[in-house]
Amino acid sequence: MNPATAHNMNGIHFDPDWAPVAAPKAPVSLQIVRPLDEESIPIVIAEDDPVSRRLVTAVIEAGGFRTIVANDGNEAMTALRAQEGACIAVIDWMMPGIDGAEICRRIRESGRRVYIIMVSARGTKIDTIEGIDYGADDYLVKPFDPNELLARVRVGLRVMKTQEALVQRVRALESTVAEVGLLRFQIPL
Repeated sequence: MNPATAHNMNGIHFDPDWAPVAAPKAPVSLQIVRPLDEESIPIVIAEDDPVSRRLVTAVIEAGGFRTIVANDGNEAMTALRAQEGACIAVIDWMMPGIDGAEICRRIRESGRRVYIIMVSARGTKIDTIEGIDYGADDYLVKPFDPNELLARVRVGLRVMKTQEALVQRVRALESTVAEVGLLRFQIPL
């Protein structure tokens, strides 16, 4: 046995020279990573503060995503209802009209496929839990790192693509089951 190699109790070899490397500090500039596919799922942005709205929109567009911008909760609901397919929503919690929590509730009741990232200045663990319990898929506290927002949008895109693949597979299985049901009466046993 090499003296530089250690064993754990299960006999698995570990190299003591290997050690996890600390993650590099986030760069100041945006890390642009293009969407996973050429056709970008639209990102609905709902933010009532004009400065925050411009910042979120600029970050998401710099990441290569198509945005639909809403000034408040009412506009956000209109924009979300207008989407025929899946989409991602980055919504502020506190907005005039319909707030982010109500948007989450309505979207979940509708059964629409929307990945919701709730963004809020409310930053306690209780706030995060409440936001997710209202129906948000993710929760981001203001002020946020632009790279983190883009990373979370990319996670949303991966989730939406996985859901779409599952929907397609279920449809294929249902079609196959229907064919087997028809053939059952045509094939002698």
